[in-house]
Amino acid sequence: MDALTAKTALEKGKASRHEFEGLHYIRLHDSVARLPKGSVRLDDGTVVPGYPSIGRIQALGPGLAKQYGDELFWAEEKIDGFNIRILAHQGRLLAFSRGGYLCPFSTDRVPELLDPTLFDDHPGLILCAELAGPENPYMEGSPPHVTEDVALFVFDIRRAGANGFLPQEEKLALAERYRLPLARVFGRYRADDQQALHALILELDEAGCEGLVFKGETRGARSKYVTARSNITDIALVSDALLDLPPEYFTHRLMRLALFESEHRGDDTALEQELGRALLRGLGRAVERSRSVGRVGHRYRCRFREKRNLEHFVAHLEATGGPQHVKILYQPTHQEDGYWVLEFERVLPRMTGTLAHSLSGGAQFD
Repeated sequence: MDALTAKTALEKGKASRHEFEGLHYIRLHDSVARLPKGSVRLDDGTVVPGYPSIGRIQALGPGLAKQYGDELFWAEEKIDGFNIRILAHQGRLLAFSRGGYLCPFSTDRVPELLDPTLFDDHPGLILCAELAGPENPYMEGSPPHVTEDVALFVFDIRRAGANGFLPQEEKLALAERYRLPLARVFGRYRADDQQALHALILELDEAGCEGLVFKGETRGARSKYVTARSNITDIALVSDALLDLPPEYFTHRLMRLALFESEHRGDDTALEQELGRALLRGLGRAVERSRSVGRVGHRYRCRFREKRNLEHFVAHLEATGGPQHVKILYQPTHQEDGYWVLEFERVLPRMTGTLAHSLSGGAQFD
């Protein structure tokens, strides 16, 4: 994205200007000149391409056959986290969200989650990663193998100014040399390796993992496939937001669950019970929250190394979510174990209003 393209995107309302501690950048909120939305142009002309959308396979066997044919592909773990792109710029590490915002939280934590000498030795590298864990301020869920705080999982690497991602072997070599935290790579397969892939996805399902990402070795085609329990976990985490999310959030997951069971297991009474609990317990949680505090929302806790980044993050929350929908529960004036800890709640307005009306005795007309 050269200066003229950026100027045109701004004039057409497809981009906007932003600033963070003296860093000026342009963020695309629509695709422009083959760059996906979320792409960023920094003040020195460096372009951070947006991460492309990946198609979802709904049925594993037919999906792999159609997408890859006889091509070899890699299978990696799909991580339930916050998608970021990391680069070194003018002596500091920066982390941009998938939407193209500089993320104060990720930028604060990334320097302690990877070896920064990678960028000294290889200027211009951009890491694509997931930031995941129970103290992620953007996500309700967490991978089962991250039980506290947050962890980083790199899944792709690219070079600024170059098309596409580094080949898998080069990515793995850099990860080994610099001890990069990688999303698990399970190896190479072909579409007809059904028995091995079936066993792998059931193993991930049993462990409560989200699923797999497939990356073609020659054409670079990418696709993703999720486990049955990842759908149930998603529903369990946000069923108290039933009225605040689009209906497709739930119907898509129910369809994926049905297709997974049909292909891999057939009838599973235990899973049916898990699904029922996921829906009803979340809704029950919403009712109890409405009774006890008069609102329904999702609570978050996160840690910052620098207090100024915490303050930037709070300002970002209030600017993007609106102060009426973000309630700061605890903003520290001192450090805990070397970190500034922030606790906040994202209020769910429709569930809050509907339950307040119902519990006060209001009538509903169907």
